[in-house]
Amino acid sequence: MFTRAFFDRERPVFAVCHGPQLLMTAGVVRGRTMTAWKTVQSDLRYAGANVVDDEVVVDRNLVTSRKPGDLDAFSRESLAMLERIAAVTR
Repeated sequence: MFTRAFFDRERPVFAVCHGPQLLMTAGVVRGRTMTAWKTVQSDLRYAGANVVDDEVVVDRNLVTSRKPGDLDAFSRESLAMLERIAAVTR
């Protein structure tokens, strides 16, 4: 699966709102700290994620956010991660 391959290769992954449901399906949330839409948070806990109710969460190569109102923080952290990666590969 495409999503699993990104995690296995430590590529950046960004998910907002219900996006973390795809990550659960890929089996990559266990042990990860993340957030999601309120109704998805309990499913993430059952799948083994450490869920926090913050506007944005960064855990290694993963950036997650809860809702459209959090998109400014989500975008800021996503771009910061991409900038760090670009700096290392130069």
